[in-house]
Amino acid sequence: MKFFITGTRRGLGKALVEKYGNCNSLEDCDVFINNKCDRFEQVFMLYHAAEAGKRIINISSNTSDRKSNNRMYAVYKGALDDLNDRLYCEGYATTSIRFGYFDSPRVEHIDADKMPIDYCVDVIDWILKQPYVIKEITITPEVKYG
Repeated sequence: MKFFITGTRRGLGKALVEKYGNCNSLEDCDVFINNKCDRFEQVFMLYHAAEAGKRIINISSNTSDRKSNNRMYAVYKGALDDLNDRLYCEGYATTSIRFGYFDSPRVEHIDADKMPIDYCVDVIDWILKQPYVIKEITITPEVKYG
């Protein structure tokens, strides 16, 4: 299987390239891992990958479910989830993974429990090995009430 992964300079994207490699274009891949949050470009890439018949893993966020200091980030990820839902219902092989915080340079300033990057890679690997398409999954570090 050949992978096209976006957002590969650091964090999760970099770890995914180390595991799967990265081909040069969407046209050359079997699996598109939509990792880079680049405003609505992430949504456009999802649409093009679906139209090209690719297996798609979208790295979303549970940030769109709650208040965020970065409202536009929540809007972009919410749009990604909405399109993922529509495409899945139309029969496309697309999965949205809504991770909570994971240990990456992007959120190193946030004082909260974070999942290891290796765990997130393992989740993606597990999803790809399933005999059926998983529409969406939300995974966050343990929430402490109290």
